[in-house]
Amino acid sequence: MNDTAIPVIDIGALRRLDPAGSRRIAAQLGRACRETGFFCIVNHGVPEAAIDAVFEHAETFFALSVEEKMKLSLERHSRCFRGYAPLLSELADGKRNPYELMEFSVEFAPNHPDVVSGKPMHGPNLWPALPGYREALTCYIGHMVGLGFDLMRGIALSLDLQEDFFRLAFNDRPFWQFRTAHYPAPKDLPQIASIPASAEKLAQTEIGDYSCGAHTDYGCLTMLLADSPGLEIQTRDGCWTSAPTLPGAYVCNIGDMLQYWTGGRYVATRHRVNTACERLSLPFFFQPDYETLVVPLGQVRGASNNASAPLQYGPYAFRKYQEIYPGARLR
Repeated sequence: MNDTAIPVIDIGALRRLDPAGSRRIAAQLGRACRETGFFCIVNHGVPEAAIDAVFEHAETFFALSVEEKMKLSLERHSRCFRGYAPLLSELADGKRNPYELMEFSVEFAPNHPDVVSGKPMHGPNLWPALPGYREALTCYIGHMVGLGFDLMRGIALSLDLQEDFFRLAFNDRPFWQFRTAHYPAPKDLPQIASIPASAEKLAQTEIGDYSCGAHTDYGCLTMLLADSPGLEIQTRDGCWTSAPTLPGAYVCNIGDMLQYWTGGRYVATRHRVNTACERLSLPFFFQPDYETLVVPLGQVRGASNNASAPLQYGPYAFRKYQEIYPGARLR
């Protein structure tokens, strides 16, 4: 597979709710989900100004001192996987990754009943005290939630489901996760390797050879923008190929949960980051509601030979995040 095997799909008609155009785009999405698990989208409707603002604020934040960023430490100050994760604190492919990031998810006030009761992964975000930062990211997140529903509507049509199938299954309240991620330049890696681990379990874990080790995403749908190349995708024959880089286009991929939901009809593809220069990326993970019960489609349609059991999304996601952040303080 080369770069051209990852299709570029214009989703304008899907966004306009054009029935014939939506069916045509759904067919393209379905083919991509079956064959590669990856696709690029253009004409997505996310304003360029909103994208630029998030990149600018992310760059400003990551330029702060380590001491300043650690005031928002995910491990020290959050019990719901929100905040700043420093270099080498996150795991992929069983190894520590040499990049830093900020994690955001659905906002829950400290007095929200789910927060008070201690429900995992529910709580407030940790926002930097930078002018305009929270406003810019909140605006962008709103656009991404809308885009996520647009794409899931197309994916539903590609599976011959009602177009609102996933919106209803998500209870109209996706439990999204959003990251701003900073990958240092390779020339800085010798200094990075000397950084002590933030937890005993991490101290016993090897540092990875890549900016982010090979993995599949655990959720339903990922939508990614980055300011430079580096994303690599594993082909069915085990080889690695670079994902295309198109200005303003999102690189999208499906995750383990959508593969499970479709009974393996759609495939989650392993990928990694192997960057040759400093890199900023904005992955947005569009996930079901915490309470969503994922019933494999064979069971939804009444097939008797589907052995996969229904799975509640929230506890599944919680387990995955415990694996990703072994140093995090939990409830």
